Amino acid sequence: MGEYPVGASHTTARVVDALLEVDDAGVSELARELGLSKGTVHNHLQTLERLGVVRASDGRYRLGLALLDAGMTVRDRRSLYRSAREFVTELAETTGESAVLAVAEGDDAVYVDVRRPERNHYRFRAGSRVPLHTTAPGKVLLAHRSADEIDRYATAVDATPTDRTFDGSRALRKELRSVEDRGLAFDRGEFSSDMRGVAAPITAGGTAVGALGVQGPNERFSGKRLDEDLPGLVLSTAKQAGLALDQ
Repeated sequence: MGEYPVGASHTTARVVDALLEVDDAGVSELARELGLSKGTVHNHLQTLERLGVVRASDGRYRLGLALLDAGMTVRDRRSLYRSAREFVTELAETTGESAVLAVAEGDDAVYVDVRRPERNHYRFRAGSRVPLHTTAPGKVLLAHRSADEIDRYATAVDATPTDRTFDGSRALRKELRSVEDRGLAFDRGEFSSDMRGVAAPITAGGTAVGALGVQGPNERFSGKRLDEDLPGLVLSTAKQAGLALDQ
């Protein structure tokens, strides 16, 4: 009996995860996807609907706003977000590009804030998760982990979204050493072939607690602008954000 609530909670979490991948779904679709009976899926959906986590319409279910409310509350309580959000906005306004604030969670970079000008149709949003080694903010966060943690990640990683993604442990370790030496990271089409970026760490008490960066299309992220102009702005803004966090 003691194990039942844990198992039920795990199943509920699986239902939520499945709905995260689609706009909406019916009971039969979810049952097939999860390998569960329709009755089991329906019962969990009913519970989630009562809690406001999902909404039902014409026999189809989609995630409601309860998770968004919870996520926003967690984000807003983080001192990093409270201290850095003005700098994310400043970086977006100064560069005219999408500016992002990311933190590490497990083997992913999680985007906790994304500010973008109207002209930018940026594919990430607050809450997006990507493997650490595939974007500039993620590589910054990964480069500041211990040697043992980097070895474990580099050995286990297998996500290669594009042909430019660092997919060998030796190549990835070399790239991370360069990130540490430069104090910033570049993304040259490693998550999406038509997107580039640059990011720097936000440090507090000598520890990298987040990454601040800008990302955008290849045509605007090239030459001197990518190699010198944007890195200078990102580095100085990230330093200011770190100083604000230390106060």
